[in-house]
Amino acid sequence: MPVFISYRRDERLDAFILNERLLLEGIPTQLVPFDSEGQTLDDLHDGFCQHMADATHWIGVLSEHTVDDWWTAWLLGAATMANRRVSFYHASTAELPECLGRWPAMREREHIELFVRAYHDEQTFGRSMASMARSGSVSDRDNADFFHADLKAKIRRGF
Repeated sequence: MPVFISYRRDERLDAFILNERLLLEGIPTQLVPFDSEGQTLDDLHDGFCQHMADATHWIGVLSEHTVDDWWTAWLLGAATMANRRVSFYHASTAELPECLGRWPAMREREHIELFVRAYHDEQTFGRSMASMARSGSVSDRDNADFFHADLKAKIRRGF
């Protein structure tokens, strides 16, 4: 169940910290910058489609400058349509736009621990994504919704 982590170069440090923490827990990751340096929009689109198809979770690392970015909206749409588990890492104290409020937003490094726990709980309790042959099933959608609600509650409570 790999985790696709997207970030802009400005958020590189946060993305690397998040990536290293997940790797220490044995969680496979795909760390992908979405700056278009040297790549066409078609190349970026194709790459993102492949990363999203290969992953079960997507974490968007956001800053004040990228919360309204069209790539964030596009990736969010692609992730939700594919029933991926979605969360954001937004280390700023600024509020996220209301349209992103449905999904868990990690703000502190302690929240990464809560993501790790929710990730492992999904495996333990058999709520992992179904095989690709059954992708898009109702159970995948329900399990994704459960993951989002569970992680949001853990972040809100702090444990």
